[in-house]
Amino acid sequence: MKRDDDFSTKILYEDSFEDRPLDDDAESGNKPKSILEKFLSMKRWKKVVLCVVTALLVVVAGLTGSFFYLRAQGEKKLKTTVTAPTESGDAEEGLYITYNEKKYRYNEDVINFLCLGIDKEVPIEEKMPAPQLENGSEGLADTIVLFSVNIENGQIKILAIPRETITPIKIVNQKGDFDRNENVQINYQYVYGQDATASCELMVDAVSNLLYQVPIQRYCSINIAAISLLNDAIGGVDVQVLEDVRGDNRIYHAGETMHLTGDMALDYVRQRDTQTLGSSLGRLDRQKQYITNYFATAKEAVKNDFTLPVNIYNSLQDNMCTNITVEDIAYLVPELLNIDLNAENMATVPGEATWPGEFMEYIPNQEQLKEIVINYFYEEIS
Repeated sequence: MKRDDDFSTKILYEDSFEDRPLDDDAESGNKPKSILEKFLSMKRWKKVVLCVVTALLVVVAGLTGSFFYLRAQGEKKLKTTVTAPTESGDAEEGLYITYNEKKYRYNEDVINFLCLGIDKEVPIEEKMPAPQLENGSEGLADTIVLFSVNIENGQIKILAIPRETITPIKIVNQKGDFDRNENVQINYQYVYGQDATASCELMVDAVSNLLYQVPIQRYCSINIAAISLLNDAIGGVDVQVLEDVRGDNRIYHAGETMHLTGDMALDYVRQRDTQTLGSSLGRLDRQKQYITNYFATAKEAVKNDFTLPVNIYNSLQDNMCTNITVEDIAYLVPELLNIDLNAENMATVPGEATWPGEFMEYIPNQEQLKEIVINYFYEEIS
């Protein structure tokens, strides 16, 4: 009687014989089959599976490599390298600053983005009639916000600049040549560009000068039409209305909670009572609130669809002018998903609103502004 563990009773499946060496080959000492020979001797279905798996691995490796390459390029191009002063003691303007007899150096981990909302309903590159320039203008910068992302400590700080802030701007003639500096409302600086790119670059210079030459690495301007696109791309934004707002088709009452979709978002960040003195400052508070809520909502949307930032970027081409690149997005998005935007990290350029004539003028408090600039962008050095 045979034992249960007698190997002669084991059933061997047909496929188990295929990979065994022939007895003759084993005894004769023939070389093992090459990889190619083994592949050719496989059954057809095995070959197909192996090819598919190999192709998938190649694609995944390629995509992963491309993503990390884009991220590396984004980090390299975004960050500002702070060079040491020369032997003569000269340092690049904006990289070092002195305040109350202390020296400060620009924090290399901080990346600044100037975001502009342009009051125009036509495509961003289309000019509009303007009394300042006979050949038309790019429009006025009604919203001016500087986003500062600290990659090291995971913080975002926002500095809102009232559109009526009085500061030197560059007056440019119709040929695009510099004519003179003039102390006027900062939102007029955007008017003088020959195209949207030139307007953005002029605004970068004006804001940087206002903030003691702080480096601004990237800019983005959007027109009115882009607001609804941005809002609806993440499924809308919830806000608790800060003040009564009269929109084109409805009134938003202070205190009520609203889910903003479509033109509702545009109403909330754009409308103001022009007959009320200082109404633009109330609107600025609404814009800061909307930005905070948008950021929180967008983070959750991106977690569900990692391609969303690039899709939004591509959908805004007619309504946006920016020097932000795909490499920048690849670098920033994973970083921003781990960052929270808090109201405590949002500020407005300190100053006083005055009405010397028909229009408001906002006069910055230079002492308080310098403290904010140092707190946001610099670190003390010995």
